[in-house]
Amino acid sequence: MSSFFTVPASQRKRKRDDRAGTTATKKRGVDGDGSKTQRPREREESISGSDLDEDDDIASGVSGEDSESDSDDGETAADRRLKLAERYLDNVREEVDEVGFNAEDIDRDLIAERLKEDVDEFKGRTFRQIAAKLAFSTAGHSFFRSDTQTTTSIAVHAPYVYTVSKDKVLTKWELATPETSTQDASSQRPARPQRKKPKRVKYARGMRKVAETGQEHGHTAQILSVAVSPSGKFVATGGADNKLIIWNADTLTPAQTFPQHRDSVSSLAFARHISAMSSGEQLFSGSHDRTIKTWSISTAGHAYVETLFGHQDHVTGVAAMTIDQALSVGARDRTARLWKVVDESQLVFRGGASRNAPYRESNIDCIAALPPAHFVTGSDSGSISLWSIHKKKPLYTIALAHGVDPIPPLDELSPEVNAETAAHNSRHLRPRPRWITALTTLPGTDVVLSGSWDGWVRAWRISEDKRIIIPLGPIGAGTPDQFTPDTPSQQLNQSLAHADADEMDTEEKKSEPEPLVKGIINDIAVFERRPESDMPDSKASAKAQSVNEPRGLCIVAAMGKEHRLGRWQCYANNYSEAPSAGGRNGAVVFEVPFTSLVDTEADV
Repeated sequence: MSSFFTVPASQRKRKRDDRAGTTATKKRGVDGDGSKTQRPREREESISGSDLDEDDDIASGVSGEDSESDSDDGETAADRRLKLAERYLDNVREEVDEVGFNAEDIDRDLIAERLKEDVDEFKGRTFRQIAAKLAFSTAGHSFFRSDTQTTTSIAVHAPYVYTVSKDKVLTKWELATPETSTQDASSQRPARPQRKKPKRVKYARGMRKVAETGQEHGHTAQILSVAVSPSGKFVATGGADNKLIIWNADTLTPAQTFPQHRDSVSSLAFARHISAMSSGEQLFSGSHDRTIKTWSISTAGHAYVETLFGHQDHVTGVAAMTIDQALSVGARDRTARLWKVVDESQLVFRGGASRNAPYRESNIDCIAALPPAHFVTGSDSGSISLWSIHKKKPLYTIALAHGVDPIPPLDELSPEVNAETAAHNSRHLRPRPRWITALTTLPGTDVVLSGSWDGWVRAWRISEDKRIIIPLGPIGAGTPDQFTPDTPSQQLNQSLAHADADEMDTEEKKSEPEPLVKGIINDIAVFERRPESDMPDSKASAKAQSVNEPRGLCIVAAMGKEHRLGRWQCYANNYSEAPSAGGRNGAVVFEVPFTSLVDTEADV
């Protein structure tokens, strides 16, 4: 059976209809002899739906006398379409003037668009550049603490903050909302002072007996980590007693204890949203037993899911990238790993290979996610590195992000009486870099925060192409002119220059600003303040309400005299001459405003 594709090529041409006596012409409605012809008039329905004869004549195209006159003027098809569109817009304007428009429909569309933007940001599909618009240097701060030892970790679910400490205490705090002054000018009564410090709501310490089951739950050793679920219903804590405990966030009553880990539970992280394949919230836990475990947390019950193996040393940091994907760092194995739980696979990223770095990495202790494809790590060499899941090497690294500790005076380093001998014995000493002890990000934005024991929480910005980390300076350091951070090479050269002298000059010592946070930063949590009034009921009401509402970042940091994982590093106040002056335990909250409200209108 023959077909178009099987016949010979010479027979594949399709013959056209024979049009003898007809000459080609480029002008429509003109015969071959040059005389004009009239096409039969066809009645079509108007675009606007009008039944008037006048509309029908316009919508039916060119016909009759109109066709003849349009052809004389040389009207093209584009001109006719433009005429129909103008007529359609005129009809719409007439209908709006007669009936009006529904404001609820417009508001509904605006809210739907805003919700879609929030969902995209929540899943890591958007990347907002807000770090340059935040006034980090002029941020207000307030310290808060209870009578506890070193605060080891902190978690936030607005407006509540959860802290844990080495004396087995879990504390729930309520943050104070910064408000603008709304006092009437005619009123003579002075404005009421606003509460700045968080208020302690509840706390739990040691073993507690649950009335429903009669069982005792609680930590019997130091609590090292805490995390709060995205719904705010559950709080998870992990300690040096190898326990993972799930708490009711409202009452701080323990719900269930998991003893599956064989060593200290050092890090916890909840996935940022609930999976469609699971009925609960996903929790990742990292331990010194070199494993990461996944858990399902829900009101129906809490369950262990599976264990992930691969690290060759203590897992000191865990972060959730997205559902069924977690990030972790393995301390002295100097690797960061991306775990794909569903695929049962992992990607390994190895650090410590840079030859140009002033110090070599021995540990990678901190990690923070930048969904959907980037993350940052912090190491004991004081460096912060930006990674992509598509490359095995870091995209960008900032060395000595928090500077170095100066070399102590010779009389403290050596018992030698002879100064020349003491100097000769300590000639190979170098300033020690300050480890990165805390690291976090604000997903969906370009904000990165880090902490060490230099007395500052520092802010960083990710470039728009996500390839460079840009320093923004310490938080709460005052005006930008007051504190200008030195580059790592300048800090190292200054420290080496100070080592040659017997003691640092007093005037130079006074020129440096005194540290704001007198302690080791053990953990950092951050969230963006978005009041309910920012969700517009209408354009006018949203603009009117947002004028008096504060917007910005709320940053809370856990600090203490000791590092959260041990006593190998204690805070020493190098700025005070009193030897007894040391650090402080507790936490600090920073309120970072935007530089101007106008700059943030586009982001809202």
